[in-house]
Amino acid sequence: MKKALVAALIVIAATMQAAAQQIQGTPAPTTDSIIQPSDVGLNEIVVTASRNKETLGTVPSSITIISGKRLREQSAITTDINQLLSMNVPGLTLGTNTSTNKGQTLRGRGMLIMIDGIPQSTPLRNGDKDMRSIDVSVIERVEVIKGSTAIYGNGADGGIINFITIKANPDKRFSGSTDISTAGSLTNGANSLGGRISQNFSGKLNKFDYVVSGTYEQTGVNKDANGEVIAPFQSLSQNENVNLFAKLGYDINANNRIEVMYNYYRTMQNSTYVDEGGEFGKSPIIGVVGTNPGDKQGTPYNHNAYVNYTNKNIFRNTSLNVNLYYQDFYTVFEWSDFYAPPGNSAIASKKMGARLNFNTVFNFHPNLSGDVTWGVDILNDKTSQPLTDGRPFVPEMNMKNYAPYAQLKTVVFKDFLVKAGVRYENISLDIPDYTTIKFGNYAGGVFVKGGELPYEALVFNAGLRYTKFPVFNPFVSYSQSFSLYDLGRTLRLAKAVSNGATSINTIETEAIITNNYEAGFNSNIGKFNASGSYFISTSDLGTSLKDVNGVAVPERAPERVQGFEFTAGYQFLPNLYASGAYSHVEGKKEVNGTKTYLPTTRISPDKMTFNVNYSPLKQWDLGVYYIYSGVRKRFDVNATTGQYDLGSGPVGDFYLVNLYTGYRFSQAASIRLGVDNLLNADYYPVTSQGRVRTDSYIKGSGARFNLGFKYSF
Repeated sequence: MKKALVAALIVIAATMQAAAQQIQGTPAPTTDSIIQPSDVGLNEIVVTASRNKETLGTVPSSITIISGKRLREQSAITTDINQLLSMNVPGLTLGTNTSTNKGQTLRGRGMLIMIDGIPQSTPLRNGDKDMRSIDVSVIERVEVIKGSTAIYGNGADGGIINFITIKANPDKRFSGSTDISTAGSLTNGANSLGGRISQNFSGKLNKFDYVVSGTYEQTGVNKDANGEVIAPFQSLSQNENVNLFAKLGYDINANNRIEVMYNYYRTMQNSTYVDEGGEFGKSPIIGVVGTNPGDKQGTPYNHNAYVNYTNKNIFRNTSLNVNLYYQDFYTVFEWSDFYAPPGNSAIASKKMGARLNFNTVFNFHPNLSGDVTWGVDILNDKTSQPLTDGRPFVPEMNMKNYAPYAQLKTVVFKDFLVKAGVRYENISLDIPDYTTIKFGNYAGGVFVKGGELPYEALVFNAGLRYTKFPVFNPFVSYSQSFSLYDLGRTLRLAKAVSNGATSINTIETEAIITNNYEAGFNSNIGKFNASGSYFISTSDLGTSLKDVNGVAVPERAPERVQGFEFTAGYQFLPNLYASGAYSHVEGKKEVNGTKTYLPTTRISPDKMTFNVNYSPLKQWDLGVYYIYSGVRKRFDVNATTGQYDLGSGPVGDFYLVNLYTGYRFSQAASIRLGVDNLLNADYYPVTSQGRVRTDSYIKGSGARFNLGFKYSF
């Protein structure tokens, strides 16, 4: 049956293409749109939502775009990409002040992180290091597609975050910029100073364009609001960060272009402190001078590369994009006596993929026009979790994925935009024979017979948007996602069976299909803009963790997540703009017929942000950013253990205020100052409170400054 559906999908796409060849229609625009660093409106171009350029007002989905202007301003406050995103994306849990995005979810579910469409996430064995995969200096903008989606394949239960990298300067043969800065604690400056330098070159020579960039950063010791050294556990303290980036493009002719990109990212901690003390709910872990055993924690390398070929008119009314990409990622976690003997675990992941993407424009009638995007994705993902001493913790999982798809967008009666799509996931996952190892209270020593796990799934999406009036631009949508949730965590916990040999067929490895229902709107009324949405997300299987004898294990149960988001902005004066956002998410799971709340490691408290940007003078900019994180206390102490269960800790509210100011001496030279946590709030991040683990009970950073100078030529 499913093979027939795949065949039908391909026939539909081919039929649409053939029909378009016979119709006199207007081809899609062929000139590249230059994204202006301004606040997002309905005419903002997005590419992630449907893998084809379209305006925000014609996409029946909930989307957040972080513009280049906002990124540049807020990166003067902090270069921590986790914090930057959580300050700007409704529904995304606030950052953890650590090197991981553990506990950060998008609308209560996991998300797929990408760089120019190259997947950074490792859903086969999630290490929560995917967000810190590129330096902010080479990000032009960020596109966030919220809600379950399968448009890019495995892992987007809560949505997609796509880092769009910078483009060449088309106006000069040779240009560039030098950016230097220093940052440190305002509560206790000792050993807190860090430095950063970023160099960029860019230009266009006839048909050839280029961008080359390099960034080096050394962070100091982070302190809390009382001047105490924050525990080095997965900390951003004393990190050495390196990012090398290059993008080269060649316009073969007016219709054909080829482009190559390479990005190298490295972040390693060189800590001179060790963790000490701490008790959940009573006192935080702090850092004291000492030497950590084992290997250094961090990401020694993350290589990303692509070759991209575009033909704007490969045949009548049809464009083609071919993208070949590669990612090689390796990250090392902290030393732990959780293993026997103690050691460091690591995640190694290599991905090779190809995307063939066609877009065919059709115009059957003045009241019926549109386009169809169709093609195929091919992906090979090899992911494993070894210990650095050579012990195999999680065996290498070799996933091969072949996924044809088609996405139809049509305009009916000029003002009704209809989108519908289908994607067929055809996955083969090979797992070798392996033997589990002891860790925590898990005894290990179980031999597991490997083999092949086949997966097939047909996922759909459909949406409707009414586009006539910018003052009220509503939409409704339905979308599905497909995910192989963290199989590595399941494989490493294999249990011996009593009636035969343990094999991968005796382990719970079923995939997760998530359904997202949403209704929302966008509005532009003069100087006022707003957007809002209400969503429901359901799945027959869940992705939460529960504690079993001191070991976190996956819990497979039906789930329902729902919530709403609202954003608004107003241009009071040409030099004064204010905006705000509020988001609410809640979720429950059903275990043995009983519905209980999802843990706070999945569901974040309500979040509110309010921003004011003001330019007292043409060359002087000011920005104040307010962030409020609410209360979530859904659980009681476990009557048996006398403690809160994993992820169920009570979360109290807190608020943060950040400041940015910049002054331009000329078009070439500028200086800036950012202050993170301006009012020196003494707080614990959401995950520190909710996770209920002493090793995570770490305070957030106190007030910090970032002073920088930039020269452009």
